[in-house]
Amino acid sequence: MKELLLNMMLAMMPAMYTIMYIGAGCAVLAVILYLLAKKTGYKAPLWAARIALAVGLFFLLAHPMGLYLGFPPSLNFADAAKFEFDLKPFWLIGVVILIPAWIVWSFASNKLKAQQ
Repeated sequence: MKELLLNMMLAMMPAMYTIMYIGAGCAVLAVILYLLAKKTGYKAPLWAARIALAVGLFFLLAHPMGLYLGFPPSLNFADAAKFEFDLKPFWLIGVVILIPAWIVWSFASNKLKAQQ
């Protein structure tokens, strides 16, 4: 079972940058849409925040799973071809995505309830 989980994690590592960029983009989009919500409504920032929350939670949960498998889960934000390494752990990436998404989600859901 541990070997299967390790193979799954190794297979997903190339897609982690894409997943991270989607989550960070949705978090930024949620903040921007919330600031423009008087004209556009509160449903769009709520959906963007939900997607960012899911991605942030995914990274937070993937970190202890990677540690359990003996694989330090982190992403390199430097040029590995030049032997430069700037490793950021998954939990940090998850927190950075999760905090603004949670703030926008809580404010937008309260505003949406108040409108109804």
